Parts: sequence; C-alpha cells; structure tokens
Amino acid sequence: MMFDVIAIAVVGTLLVVAGYTALQFLGRFPKRTINDVTPFLRPAEASEFEALLDPVQEVNARFLLSPVEFVDWQRKRFHLVREYLLRMSHNALVLIEWGNMEAAELETQGSQASQERLLLAQELVKAATEFRIYSVVALVTLKVWLLLPASLASVVSPSLPRLRNLFGISAVAAYTRLKNAAGSLSLAHSHAFQQDLLARL
Repeated sequence: MMFDVIAIAVVGTLLVVAGYTALQFLGRFPKRTINDVTPFLRPAEASEFEALLDPVQEVNARFLLSPVEFVDWQRKRFHLVREYLLRMSHNALVLIEWGNMEAAELETQGSQASQERLLLAQELVKAATEFRIYSVVALVTLKVWLLLPASLASVVSPSLPRLRNLFGISAVAAYTRLKNAAGSLSLAHSHAFQQDLLARL
C-alpha cells in the first residue's frame, strides 16, 4: 500500500515536471538573436550568491545566535538564495536560446571564423545547460527546506553550504563557466556587447 502511494506520487511529480517543461518549450522566445539577449537578462548578484554559500558565515551564526534566532536568520537567507537562483536560472535559459540560435545559423556557413564561433556557441549552450540543471535541483531542495516547520528545521538543520555542490556540479564553477562562455561568444560580436552582457550577469 505504501509503495503504491509513493509510486503514484513519483509518477505524478514526473507528469507535472513534463507538463511544465512542455509548456515552457511551447512558449519559448522566438529566434533569440543578439538584440534579444541583454534586455532580458536579470541582475544575478553572483558574488552575493557565492557569499551566501560560504560555510564560515553559517558557523559564526550558529555560534552567536540562539537556535530560534538562527532558524529565522537562515530562512531569510534561503529566500535570498532562491531569488538569486531564479534570476541566474532565467539568465541561463536566455543564453541557451541565444547559443542555440547562433549555432543553427553558423552550421550552414563554412568559413574558419564561422566554425570558431560555432564552437563558442556550443560551449555556451553546454555551460548554460549545466548551470540550469544545477539551479533546478537547488531550487527544489530550497523549496523543500522552506516547507519545513521551524521546529523541524532546527532538528534537520538544512545548510546552505550543502548547495555548493549538487550531483557533482559546483554552483560557483558552473556559473563562472557560463559567464566565461557568454563573454567569449559575445566578444565575437563586439567588445561593447561583451561588456554590457557581462555587466548584467
């Protein structure tokens, strides 16, 4: 009986995720070109995100605050990390769409410069997809933590530094790779475009 309930819950969850993914695919941005990248990026505050995952902050807070105060302090940080992740995940999706569009256009061109730009576009898609996978897992984890009652949260003691690495993906390294890949591809267009794009990431 218990196994049936778990199986139904798992299948239901998979159907919801599949439906959500299908809706996103159907509603995707049409042909995201170079002109449709920077206006749609959201300020990610990557350095602040990285600081929130610093274990030293958490250790100090546990030492200085009472258990009740620590849980309240930690929950606010969960919300802040979730906000940054939503922005960064959105940016990754925008860059995936742009990289795919660039790659599709460049595949039909045979020049050496086109092939080099094609490799840059493919690297951007790979890097952005890696971070997108990380962010989805991290956001689900955060949502579970936020649903925990305060009394249970103090016992389970969820920790933000645990989000530094999930399923072998380092949050900081993956976003750095994404920014580097985006910077390389954008520089192939112009230095001004590169500076504008990186400033928004």
